[in-house]
Amino acid sequence: MDEPQHPPQDAADARLERELKTCRQQRRFAVAALRAISDAVVIIDLEGKITLLNPVAAHLTGWTEPESLDRPLGDVVRFVDEHGNGMDPLSPESDWHFTMLRRRDGHVVLVDGNVSPIVDEQRRVLGSVVTFRNVTAAKRLTDELQHQAHHDPLTGLPNRRAFESRLRRAVQSAKDHNSRHALLYFDLDHFKPVNDTAGHAAGDELLRQLAKLLRSQLREGDALARLGGDEFAILLEDAAVEQASYVAEKVRRAIAAYPFEWQGEVFRIGASIGQLEFADGKLSAYELLYRADEMCYLAKSRGRDRVVAFSRERNRGQQEPVPKSVAALRSNRQRIRRPRSPAHP
Repeated sequence: MDEPQHPPQDAADARLERELKTCRQQRRFAVAALRAISDAVVIIDLEGKITLLNPVAAHLTGWTEPESLDRPLGDVVRFVDEHGNGMDPLSPESDWHFTMLRRRDGHVVLVDGNVSPIVDEQRRVLGSVVTFRNVTAAKRLTDELQHQAHHDPLTGLPNRRAFESRLRRAVQSAKDHNSRHALLYFDLDHFKPVNDTAGHAAGDELLRQLAKLLRSQLREGDALARLGGDEFAILLEDAAVEQASYVAEKVRRAIAAYPFEWQGEVFRIGASIGQLEFADGKLSAYELLYRADEMCYLAKSRGRDRVVAFSRERNRGQQEPVPKSVAALRSNRQRIRRPRSPAHP
């Protein structure tokens, strides 16, 4: 007697059950992986409602996964702009690069991430996966390193690198728009006795105090920098000759009148200032610094605590001869050097 044959439907049901079991197992593996990774992951359906929120996303947003399920993404992942206004995270215009995320408790963190569609084998969109990470600490570190690279650690002023970059932009402005700018280059008179008598701690404190004093003498847009040692520079953009001369004298008087007190002893210092105007962009930033530096040393050779101005336009490119005494002063410390010809490195 023949054994009864199972209908084809039974085999199909068994195969379907196996496939469903495999899918459920794969989904459990996928969910476990999403919960374990270090990035925040949020999965949303076609209506933009949350179907999964991993622990990192829960920590960053302040929402638990059960609370977030079936909520619109914008209720949980709340972007804000620099003014605190809300932004739609699913908008095509949303920028996920260094985006501010407002947590449930009101605190704001900086995140970086993206939104990617979830598609099936027929390329039909089933939803989206939103991933992001907290980059607040990384951005803070980047900003700090950037600041350190362009600022003097003692005074907090821009350093030579930053100042030369600003000066190059001013040179380009003069070339493009025939705008007139002025450069003041100066170092301190009688600074060495402060270091020798009271020590380097006193010299450092004097430089810090002078940085604050100098800032108070300038316009908001003027660029002040410490180039190194006791050397400083000021860039006055869109400044006529008379205005530059006024600022140079104002700075000189302020420094000369400043009584620096250290452990009961009062020190008086001064400044020898070189002044240079430029309006055509024919000289490079390096050449401008060199010529202003020469005017500074010319001021020293004439008795210190004074301003010596040089205008390329007024002198038709003829610079006042620098006396031998200036060369002698130069030999005592490292200064800016003339740029070498490319043929003679």
